[in-house]
Amino acid sequence: MSFVRVTYVVPRDGQVDRVHEVLKKLSEYYVSQPGYIEGYVLTPHPDANPPALGRFGVWDTNHAAEEAAQTEFSMALRADLLRLIHEESHLELTFEGTADPKRA
Repeated sequence: MSFVRVTYVVPRDGQVDRVHEVLKKLSEYYVSQPGYIEGYVLTPHPDANPPALGRFGVWDTNHAAEEAAQTEFSMALRADLLRLIHEESHLELTFEGTADPKRA
């Protein structure tokens, strides 16, 4: 079983590209952290209204995800993100996940 964190945000007007860049930097950073398995930056569908973005990351453990999220670098990026989004749109969801079976 893995630990999954999902982030959902709606950028302020004109901030879609900057929000995407911050989410991308977070993903690039997390790749180098212990316990990180994989993740994705989620960009808005062309018909989305509002244009929501997000990311999800899969970790070995909750502890690994929390350790990475509490680093100075990660916290600075997340603070940048909060300035670029509608705060009421910000969701941080956490799950325990079981991987789908692999195709043969």
